[in-house]
Amino acid sequence: MKRVFLILIAAFLLVTSVDTFGQRWKLRRYEMDIYLAGVSFHGDIGLADRPLANMFNGIRPSLGVRPRYFLRNDLAVSLDLGYLMYGGKDKDLEHGVGRNLTFNTQAFQHFVRVEYYLLGEPRRSTGGIYNRRGMVNNYNRIYLYLFGGAGGIYFNAKVKDLNHNGEEPVWNPGYDNSKHYTAAFPFGGGVKLTLDPRWAIGAEIGYQFCLTDYLDGYNSEWSDYKDSYYLTSFKVIYMLRNDRKNRPIFTRYYR
Repeated sequence: MKRVFLILIAAFLLVTSVDTFGQRWKLRRYEMDIYLAGVSFHGDIGLADRPLANMFNGIRPSLGVRPRYFLRNDLAVSLDLGYLMYGGKDKDLEHGVGRNLTFNTQAFQHFVRVEYYLLGEPRRSTGGIYNRRGMVNNYNRIYLYLFGGAGGIYFNAKVKDLNHNGEEPVWNPGYDNSKHYTAAFPFGGGVKLTLDPRWAIGAEIGYQFCLTDYLDGYNSEWSDYKDSYYLTSFKVIYMLRNDRKNRPIFTRYYR
């Protein structure tokens, strides 16, 4: 009888420990990304007839932040706030014959995103990392995720005509240098590698489809598609612990 009692206690403790491990994500709901990114633009100005070459035509640097909140261990919502620059240039033409435009756009993007984690919690890492309290098994883990969302872009584009000493082609009916706002829809995927209880690094690539044809400041009469761009980002992630009432905890912690 005593042996059965001890077996029941051991089984209860085992189930409780597994459940506790599975629920640890509830105490780590908050994250903040700080990212640097490169923008590859697809629009009217550039190498539209050469899609692969156009991916590397006029790449511009960008930066932003993404606060995040986990609804479940595999589902999170995030807010993408980024300062972006787009750029592009028509292919060089001999003797200045044909269109020869270049553009630069500055923009502020703000998206609400839903992220679904294909790999991550609650799977345990096979590697072990030790701190002052012993081995910690849930660090040094790789997460893979997909995301999609919706939001807007506030932007202003400037175009130069290299066939006319770099002047703005204000005489061209397709040119618009005024400020605009458009809706946009991002989707893509990423990877995250946790380093310790508070820090992680990651990378992601996303495709942003816009509901405007003026992101490059120019609407060609031959264009049949709206503007879009790829955003490839590398990020540092700060993970913030919370209490059981979902309030963030800013004091130092180790586990």
